[in-house]
Amino acid sequence: MKFRKNRVYDAFFISDVHYLVDKKIKNHHHKELFQLLDFFIKRNIRFRKVILAGDIIENWFFSAARKYRQKQKRFDKLFDRLDCISAKRGSKYYIIGNHDTTSFSMQLPPDIKQYLQKRYYLITGHYEDRNLIVVHGHQGQYTQITWVLHIAIVRLFHSLAFLIPRLFYFAEDFYDRHLNRVDPVTPEQKLAYYRRLSQHVHQKNKVLIAGHTHDFLCLPELKMMNTGDWVKNRSFIIRKSGTYYGMRLLKRKAIQLEFSWTDPDWRDS
Repeated sequence: MKFRKNRVYDAFFISDVHYLVDKKIKNHHHKELFQLLDFFIKRNIRFRKVILAGDIIENWFFSAARKYRQKQKRFDKLFDRLDCISAKRGSKYYIIGNHDTTSFSMQLPPDIKQYLQKRYYLITGHYEDRNLIVVHGHQGQYTQITWVLHIAIVRLFHSLAFLIPRLFYFAEDFYDRHLNRVDPVTPEQKLAYYRRLSQHVHQKNKVLIAGHTHDFLCLPELKMMNTGDWVKNRSFIIRKSGTYYGMRLLKRKAIQLEFSWTDPDWRDS
């Protein structure tokens, strides 16, 4: 897929940016994300739907609301660009992921929610239309009980961080071992996980797009795709009519096509 100037595409999907996270905690490639968005802006490439599929803002390693109150300009640096790639009269969706919140009820912090609403984002747990369902994907991992338990642990870490500010620099290993699920490795494990997710969201015959696992992949047999992440894969998905293009930003600012798949049941909206 070649991006042409002055074009409007159907939709842009991205997840697991973990914005605001410190490089001392993990690599994040936020500078490269700005480069991608600037590439679209300079070429006047726009999208009718901008769908942020969860874990866009990091809120487990620290309080994102506190960072917002201290440095709102850091939020503007990302969301100004995202606003610019949204087409005129287009829509923007912010799907809540597990790292976006430390709320037992899966709600964004009030300051963050208000900030996004002022920018006309529709904040939701999922997006759905006649062809597609988009969720973050943690729904295939957590029950209500395990979610409450994990958030209680995260809140405990937040409290301890007041006494030991550098605590979260060493917390990633604990999260990976105890709060994040063990990622499926074999094809059989991946199929089992995504089938559970499909049942949970009542996918039926629609396309399902998720993030969460940081696996950048397309499973045509399940009509399912994963946006991957920006921390490791620097990946995103574009939809043009009924065709989905999975793409990755390479080190030298080149955009590489990883997969393309056309929905056989696509219906024009």
